[in-house]
Amino acid sequence: MIKLQLIEKPEELTDEVQQQLTSEFKADHRKCVWKKPYIEKALLKMSHNKCAYSEQYINRESAYMEIDHFKCKDLYEDCVVEWGNLLPSCQKCNRTKWKHDVVSEPIVNPLTDTPKEFLYVKAFKYYPRDKKGETTIDVLGINDRILLTNPRAELGFKIADNIGNLFELLKSASTPRKQNNTLSKIKSALEECGPTFEYSAVISTYILYEDETYQDLEKYLKNNNLWDNDFEKIKQTLSEIAMPQ
Repeated sequence: MIKLQLIEKPEELTDEVQQQLTSEFKADHRKCVWKKPYIEKALLKMSHNKCAYSEQYINRESAYMEIDHFKCKDLYEDCVVEWGNLLPSCQKCNRTKWKHDVVSEPIVNPLTDTPKEFLYVKAFKYYPRDKKGETTIDVLGINDRILLTNPRAELGFKIADNIGNLFELLKSASTPRKQNNTLSKIKSALEECGPTFEYSAVISTYILYEDETYQDLEKYLKNNNLWDNDFEKIKQTLSEIAMPQ
């Protein structure tokens, strides 16, 4: 889970439309008044096409998008299409969270909270720093072994192996051209841990703080004057979303 920035609400969602949709929902809770293409499009843009909670890519393969109402729509009717209360979610997180009351039992809101203040990551699993973090893990089920933890580990190991292989190529590069080509590939591999990619909080934590190969790579780059501004910027980006203990 990473911090998200709330973008401007869709121009179609005027105050008048919001009031109309809210009234329709109050009259009939079976009406999915929030299921509007313009709302879905804006939410996906805001979250880089990922679930706001699990960071699983949505609308790909079998991971379909659902719109989560951070404040439950049945308990807080006036928030049913309130901009800032809607979050893109995978089915797993949305249905696990279900009708949980975030007012009486707060959980991390990636739009208003900084998740790393309440949670940390170790070995591809989330752990709580406090009660709010503990409730978040329980309510969202973000440590589901089959659906989330295993896929995160598989991706993390894949990226780490790629970086390790590129590191070996770098050390054996026989010409400046080969060296520069390998350095470019290493940067691309590291960028795959960034905020626009799947499971970025977990993967960036693993690569920066748990993978010994990366530690060796960074030392090698610095000792051989190969650590440049690009590497520094990439590390800064990953550090901002990583959630070490």
